[in-house]
Amino acid sequence: MSILIIDDNRDICDLILNILLSEDLEATTCSNPLEAADIISRVKPKLIITDMLMSGVDGRTLCQKIRADNATKDIKIIMMSAHPDAKKESENVGVDDFLAKPFEIDDLVNKVKNLLP
Repeated sequence: MSILIIDDNRDICDLILNILLSEDLEATTCSNPLEAADIISRVKPKLIITDMLMSGVDGRTLCQKIRADNATKDIKIIMMSAHPDAKKESENVGVDDFLAKPFEIDDLVNKVKNLLP
């Protein structure tokens, strides 16, 4: 059961990776959003955790592309952001859940476990 973490901040990727690994979950990181599509096709994650505002590729655009592709449309997506309007905006691009930054570890873990079979 793989999870892909996409955030242009390497420290955030590493933090979330360590949290998920401590829960015995399999995860991979991508700190260059421009490489996300290649990693998605190679890793075939069941869940993607992505930031909304990233340099290179906006998380909303990334989610729309994932939802529009038959090969990836069923991947679960959690969008994260500290932006005040982000939750509403994330709903408009079809994400499965939203995580406000800064987040509590328990909130992250619960959201992940709720979305994975």
